[in-house]
Amino acid sequence: MLSYRISSRGVCVFSPFLSPRFHIRNNSSLVHDHRQHDNSEDVRAQLQYQRNTEVIENLNTLSEEDNAEDDVEPMTCVAKGTLKRTNVPEYISLTQFNDPLSKVPELSHNLSSTLFSPGVHYMTDPRTNHFNFDKSLTGIPHIDSLKMDKISHFTPSSRDTKLLDIANALNKRRLKKHPHKKAPAVKFFSSTSSMTSVLIKFHKYLSHNRPINTTSFSKFYPDATQFTRTSDVPTSIVVTPKDEDKQTYSLDADRSTDSEITLSILGNALELMLTKPTKEFQKFLKSSTEKPADDASAYHYAKIGKFLVRSQLDAVDKRLPGTGTFDIKTRAVCAIRFDLSHTDYFPTNYEITKTYGVFESFERELFDAARIVMFKYSLQARLGNMDGIFMAFHNIKKFLGFQYLPLSEIDNIFFGEYSILGKKYGQKILDKTSEETNAEEINSSNQLTLKNIVNDFGNHHQTKREVLSSFVADYELRVSMNLLESLLDTIVKDTKGKPFRMIIKKNKSSMITPPEPKPAEAVTKDIQEEKITEIPTANEKIENTEKPEPAAEELALSSSAPDSIVVIVNTLEQEELNELQMLTQEKLEQSKQIVKNAQNNKSMSPSDRIKYFSKYVSDFRNKFFKLNRLILKNSEKDGFFAYQLQADHYFNGIKCEDKHPMPPVEILDKDSNYSWDVKYSIKKINRIADKKYLYNKFIKNIAFTSFRDADSESNIDVYTHEGDVQLDENATALQNITRAYSAKALKRKEYLKSTA
Repeated sequence: MLSYRISSRGVCVFSPFLSPRFHIRNNSSLVHDHRQHDNSEDVRAQLQYQRNTEVIENLNTLSEEDNAEDDVEPMTCVAKGTLKRTNVPEYISLTQFNDPLSKVPELSHNLSSTLFSPGVHYMTDPRTNHFNFDKSLTGIPHIDSLKMDKISHFTPSSRDTKLLDIANALNKRRLKKHPHKKAPAVKFFSSTSSMTSVLIKFHKYLSHNRPINTTSFSKFYPDATQFTRTSDVPTSIVVTPKDEDKQTYSLDADRSTDSEITLSILGNALELMLTKPTKEFQKFLKSSTEKPADDASAYHYAKIGKFLVRSQLDAVDKRLPGTGTFDIKTRAVCAIRFDLSHTDYFPTNYEITKTYGVFESFERELFDAARIVMFKYSLQARLGNMDGIFMAFHNIKKFLGFQYLPLSEIDNIFFGEYSILGKKYGQKILDKTSEETNAEEINSSNQLTLKNIVNDFGNHHQTKREVLSSFVADYELRVSMNLLESLLDTIVKDTKGKPFRMIIKKNKSSMITPPEPKPAEAVTKDIQEEKITEIPTANEKIENTEKPEPAAEELALSSSAPDSIVVIVNTLEQEELNELQMLTQEKLEQSKQIVKNAQNNKSMSPSDRIKYFSKYVSDFRNKFFKLNRLILKNSEKDGFFAYQLQADHYFNGIKCEDKHPMPPVEILDKDSNYSWDVKYSIKKINRIADKKYLYNKFIKNIAFTSFRDADSESNIDVYTHEGDVQLDENATALQNITRAYSAKALKRKEYLKSTA
């Protein structure tokens, strides 16, 4: 049993196993029941008890706020404006600073043929086992066999001297041309990978959670669906002044939750494998004594408003439209993504054997990608002025297939029409004449329908509605960048040139103020009735972590208050800044000291490092909580801020009340005067209690999503000598199913050998 003393206000870092409605005093007594478990008790109950105990140790109790704060105005408007089609900053490619295309690699192994052939392309034909591409692609090397020091790594924008040089050059040019203008040409710079998680929040907000258009998928999948809940996890960005005048700032993703996984380490190596001839790639293996050629990255630079954005260029084919560049995305199959910890010890044999279907299909991988990462891919491609995305599907052991997705095709997934074809702009199915109808009117209507079909093309390969999708995607991105710029301008004024961290979340407005807590008796009863033996699976943990409490959800649904973008800001001390910007390898070296018996691991292989992070996830979570308690403590006096951004769409001057705002296709006409304005306001949240409530809610959400315990023992082999798989009661259904498909793939392979 856990006992508490309850007060009306206070703050703690909460567990998904405990309600975030508990507000605990500093002098609360956190008493555990240390009763002994007898030997017959379920091991899972002990694990649950251990996890709950761990959470209690992370509770950070703060003092009760002064009652006088009830008289403080909850919010104050600090900025507002109207974004019009005519004043939203354009996207400008900085050609004078871009790396030459000669530095950008091309696809090898005849993979370029997929760029001009829509649809999926099998690595091997599942019926005949004929290789469609170079056989070497079926032998992905183990991460421990790679010369990782010879493969280029990600450089954060705060450490990129060229980004700062470009920003300074543009600012000097502006000052020389307009000496009376004090505002810099570039105030913020970042990489696309750091920006996309923030921009996804703006997309969900501005589109009112627009469903994903999946009408091109088969009957196994819904026609429209939403992003996964992980897209609702708050995003943390570190903003650092980079010049003495504190006029230019870098934006980096918060690295405090980063941990190494096989997919992140292997990603750059797989891109090399796809763009290097086999003999050249083999030089990157430890077994080779030859020195590989320099793997320097090529970059594209663009400006939107006061933002300077860097994009890495993965590949180029001059036959493609525009610059000819495109992004390479290596995508692991669902059996790995659902079961990361287990596949670190027992690599899966799961394969793709068909185009359509729920499992072992390209369709499954594309559907999951659309819900999880494809919008991020599209943002990176658009910010980098690229034509599209080359997707390479693999199971870590070998590549399974490939598909090229032009940006226009991805736009149609996220901004396309997901309702019944023709409903949007009046096209009807051809009507039949009858005695009750006017034949002349029916024929006239049908003739108009046919004419609409004939003229329904925006360019040579798209309908007008598909062109509209790309138009909206482009406009929404520029609006999002402008809103983010306005937010940052407001924050920079308050933080007075200090480095700061901003945590951003799309939020229900009614969930900004903490609800009234339950009476102490009700809380105690809830705790007593908690079933300690029920351990959530990984998917259930995400549900628990990200889904609002029932009371809060009901409050949100019953409230007419609109959604908003909420931002929590803390100024940072130098030590805190270093922690938030620390890369994974640096973190590993420092974190060896927090785990007993780890000091002797002077040199770890990549796979050992991955297992290390997985094994000691609770220690890293504890460290994360400790760091964020310190950040709050140090910033609380004069460096702790919170803001709310809200925006409305206006079409032709009229506020849009549609469920998902979308202009008509007429906006594409060259002579059209159709207007699309976005009116916004930024309000500062004034009450300390509200800010602390949001801070701890966001930190809790991040912690229990980023530092998740494995559902079952990762190093237990569930595969039998007979080629079957044992049911793991602690694993999720999807984990058990994909493990079975892995065993099936191996058994199928052995069968083919025996019948050859």
